Amino acid sequence: MPVPVSPIPNSIIRAMAVISGPDRFRRTVARPRRRAGEAWLLAGSALLLLWPALDNGFPLIFSDTGTYISQAMELHLGWDRPPFYSFLLLALDWGRTLWPPVIAQCFCAAWLVRRTQSMVFPESGGIAGAVAMALLAGATALPWTAAQVMPDIFTPIMVLALAIMVLDDDCTWLERGALMAVIALAIAVHLSNPPIYAGLCLTVLVPRAVLFRRRVPWFGVLAPFAVGVAALIGANVVASGQMSLSPYGSTFLLARLLADGPARAVLSRDCPGAGWALCRYRRDLPRSADGFLWRVGSPLYRAGGPVRLIGQTDAIILRTMRDEPVTVARDAARDFVLQLTIFAPGSGLRPWRATAAATIRRDFAPATVRALNGSLQARDELRVPLVMLVVDRGGALLGLAITAGFVGVSAAEATLHRLRTGMWRLIDARLFTLSAIVLLALLGNAAVTGALSGPHARYQSRVVWLAVLTGALTLQRVYSARCSRPISTTT
Repeated sequence: MPVPVSPIPNSIIRAMAVISGPDRFRRTVARPRRRAGEAWLLAGSALLLLWPALDNGFPLIFSDTGTYISQAMELHLGWDRPPFYSFLLLALDWGRTLWPPVIAQCFCAAWLVRRTQSMVFPESGGIAGAVAMALLAGATALPWTAAQVMPDIFTPIMVLALAIMVLDDDCTWLERGALMAVIALAIAVHLSNPPIYAGLCLTVLVPRAVLFRRRVPWFGVLAPFAVGVAALIGANVVASGQMSLSPYGSTFLLARLLADGPARAVLSRDCPGAGWALCRYRRDLPRSADGFLWRVGSPLYRAGGPVRLIGQTDAIILRTMRDEPVTVARDAARDFVLQLTIFAPGSGLRPWRATAAATIRRDFAPATVRALNGSLQARDELRVPLVMLVVDRGGALLGLAITAGFVGVSAAEATLHRLRTGMWRLIDARLFTLSAIVLLALLGNAAVTGALSGPHARYQSRVVWLAVLTGALTLQRVYSARCSRPISTTT
């Protein structure tokens, strides 16, 4: 006769489930808790990145902020920048307050930083995430870029989105869609981003697919690039009837060639015979590229303006490159190196009363104007603490050294292994590729902005914090390796 078996109490089943390791019960409990923890971490990280704007009492502004606000609100298209960041501002702030755009920027940056850390170290918990974000918020230019009403933050987050898209096979379809949207938006909002992104694809993804035979999600990488480029070309077709990414972008190169000297020499030699409108003002040319581009009464505008002069601008550039190739190449290399070395958080924290502030007063509600007038920046009292400037430079240089050192050691070890065995082997393929992408992005950013437009501290500041992130991840990898190293004992 069978012995009746009493059912096992639910409490014992739950206890056994916990002891036995990760199973269905444990996953159903742990995943919601982890998602909730990550949500709180992202919210706290976004708030941490927002601290310069909170301290200022208003989102940080730059001279170009005025144009980005007015393009959508006043329905005009400037010659020097695309309108898509302006559309984004209007979609987020509804013409009432500038806080939603910078909050969204800080949240997006925090998400991609945390997602990058989780990709390299899936076991990273909330404490590791909080430490990484505190480091970036307190010792780099990231919060000063993310909290500013400018599209500069889209350059570094585009780099991280590309790295995650390529390296993380565990992305959900929702995450991939969000990453593609970030990349497409980054391509469309700033003219320096398409060449930087294209350069990364050529220097990283092609070797990855051809040499290392690694999978590359070509659709996820190239589709957002195509969408962003199509949006830029479409906007220029509508505005000027030209199928071009930047119909008047060569004006920036002319300004740099004039400031460096070779184009000035061409004007002195070939005028007035060349018949260029700038010949009349060749003795009154400003010494700086910014003076030529933006100064009231600049010869650029007295001679007719960037739009009307674009044909002559291209002719002067071609003549300069033909007649002064060595000088042009030497100056471009010098500006490239200079752009690599100059960076500082909070570059350009002036009141901008005649540009951005005037636009805000014209287009926004009185409450927003009062908040702007009461901010530290409007009173010309907003300053980056000296200790932060020192820490930012020291941290960036240390991060660059660690990142470059890790890439160099990993490449050397992989090459030796290839020579011995005929196969490639990397110490940490994911961290190696991420670090290589970051280093190439820093070089590409300096080449596009410094060599073409002219060196400015804010250009490199927007991306140099990526090296601090990869440097910190490399140190975390070293620490994890030491902790997991087996301890040998002798008897």
